[in-house]
Amino acid sequence: MSSNPVARLRLIGSATMVLLVLAAVGASIASIGPSGLTWAWVIGGTAIAYAVLSAIMHLRHPEAAEAAWDEQNTTAHRDALIFGFWAALVTFLIFLALVLTDRMDARMAFFWLGPVLGAAPSAHYLGSILRGRAE
Repeated sequence: MSSNPVARLRLIGSATMVLLVLAAVGASIASIGPSGLTWAWVIGGTAIAYAVLSAIMHLRHPEAAEAAWDEQNTTAHRDALIFGFWAALVTFLIFLALVLTDRMDARMAFFWLGPVLGAAPSAHYLGSILRGRAE
């Protein structure tokens, strides 16, 4: 794990978001735990807290923030956002087909699009860290 506090926070924040979304999806599939709305509040609240904490860390450690955004990390971050865009688009098209064929309710499709939007970029970025392409 990096000794850079900004990079460490990014790793922990991305892992937390992916684990929360996987827990929410798993609980929903297994029909256990809280309702989907509760999970939405937990995931959304965690994401907002992560964003606020990230902003604070960038302000407290400007030199570490600059070091954390080297060219390799910038490329990994950009690639994660691109992956997130395409994952959301593909998921949207799949859900659209399911809604149009009456196999899924439109409100349910809209609800389940949220986890993809929240977890896909973080999952890709975690993959970049594990492959050694980001810090």
